[in-house]
Amino acid sequence: MTNQQQPTRPSDGSRSRTGCITCRIRKKKCDEHRPECYTCWSRGLACYGFHVPAPTWFTSKTSWKDVRDCDEAKQIRTFADTRYKLSRRFGSNVATSTNDPEKDGRNGPRSFRCLQLSIRPTSDDIRIIPPVAVMQAAANIWQLRPETVWWDSKLRDLTPNRSSSTIDETRLLMIFMDVIHPITHTFDRLDSGKDRSWMLERLVSRQALYCSALSVSACFETSLTQSPSINDIGICSRVRRLQGRAIRELQAQLDEFVSMKTLPIDEFVWAGIQLLDVVSHLETLEIFSMLQGHWEMHHQAARKILNHIEICARTEHQTPESSVSTIEATLSSLPVSDLRRRSLEFSLCNFIWIDVLATSTFGAFSYSPCAFEYLELLQSGLIKPQKIMGCQGWIMATITKIARLEQWKVTHQEQRHAVDISAQLARQRKQLNDELQAGIDRLESEPECMHARDLEEDIRLLSIIWGYAAQLLLQVTVSDMEEDSANTSQTLVNTCLQKLEHLPTRLVMRASWPYTIAGSLAASEEQHTRFRRIVGRTLEEAQPPGISWKGLMVMEECWRLRRVRGGKLIGWRDGMKSLGARVLLT
Repeated sequence: MTNQQQPTRPSDGSRSRTGCITCRIRKKKCDEHRPECYTCWSRGLACYGFHVPAPTWFTSKTSWKDVRDCDEAKQIRTFADTRYKLSRRFGSNVATSTNDPEKDGRNGPRSFRCLQLSIRPTSDDIRIIPPVAVMQAAANIWQLRPETVWWDSKLRDLTPNRSSSTIDETRLLMIFMDVIHPITHTFDRLDSGKDRSWMLERLVSRQALYCSALSVSACFETSLTQSPSINDIGICSRVRRLQGRAIRELQAQLDEFVSMKTLPIDEFVWAGIQLLDVVSHLETLEIFSMLQGHWEMHHQAARKILNHIEICARTEHQTPESSVSTIEATLSSLPVSDLRRRSLEFSLCNFIWIDVLATSTFGAFSYSPCAFEYLELLQSGLIKPQKIMGCQGWIMATITKIARLEQWKVTHQEQRHAVDISAQLARQRKQLNDELQAGIDRLESEPECMHARDLEEDIRLLSIIWGYAAQLLLQVTVSDMEEDSANTSQTLVNTCLQKLEHLPTRLVMRASWPYTIAGSLAASEEQHTRFRRIVGRTLEEAQPPGISWKGLMVMEECWRLRRVRGGKLIGWRDGMKSLGARVLLT
């Protein structure tokens, strides 16, 4: 239909049902200009129904009330309001960009899209990640949410040493809460005021924790304007300055902790866990900014902190090693409603997650023993990693057992009674495989949730993939990889690949470990192409890839080595060794 043939808007003040979907959702007057109304064009909104076809989240609703109340409609209203506030404060040209100067500005052709936010049915924790067009237009990620821009004096009053804190630091703190946390802890949503208050008070409780959080935010912010890189991603003088402040404060806290008495025991444990939080942030900075970085140095420090807690407590109270760990006993003693319990669970889950990934990826024999035993915490459900990372705890527990079984195999493989050792190894291997298969069958048989963005459904999908990858880990690290075993491993690789291909791209970043474990063992060029496509599709749909891009680098090296060595089985450890980097697949 031409512009001359378009129906005109009624003049009697009655509501039109012919306006674009976007204006109707916002309850704004639509001039109904085609192909894109000026109201949407001036706000940088997708003009749904005119310039952009009606999306599935609109056509699938049965009533207008359902449309107005859906999350996508709320995103449109939030984005429009934020753009209005930004234009009032920074001028009308904020986040407006075009490659054609003749089409830029108020008088340019209305068909021009100055900045289109691609609203699609994604989870709340991912919606803050913009499409490439937003980054190219120099719109900062946190500008998509008003609360990350319009801070208030009350928030500034909370920050440590207010005299030395700046508005810039307050902004970085908000970036951490609204951008970094949803990326690193996808399933731990800060939806309510209570959740946000808990996280905010936790971050500002100690200077070292505060500075380490800011260093991660500053690194992320710098990376948005940086050209693609493998190392030093987002690293700048501001990041190093904040990192240095965090390390100095951490050293002072460590000195105080080492000389601290173990009684009362809960205060002693709590002091150690607060150190663990800072180390976790420093570890995150290394993982974000480097192919390898110094994450392993920080993780060894975390293991030593927990080891110190357990050893000192046992020595002081003469507790036998077989008893429940001090940390577990402290956690169990706290009421569920106690915010300290939530903080303790959060900190321990961060450590356990990294430790399971590290020991399974590089072998438990790579690390010195730690007195802190977390296997029972995972098996009992006292720690629930699925509530933060997406993979169910029993799978993480089984992966831990596999890593320890491999360590046992390496330790005993040259003993004199090799037959007995092999028989015992086979029994334990079968038991672990049966546990995994039973759990996977249970997950596969659960009815699929009809709501595509249900957290429990996301956890189920991810746990299935992690379960198959754990079977692959067991097959490769514990078996002797005879011909039958090699065929079995390729069957598992194909299964993992199929599950990954059907995984929503918003969840790919939560599957970097299974993605890399399976992909590095892929034998055919057809498989290689499909594994590459998973990361490619994630980027095309403007979803964060997480560490999967590192996993793809490891895969490519494994595939190259396999071609060079005539088809010999090459795993992720061989690939990382060839790259000269121990990559953490978090």
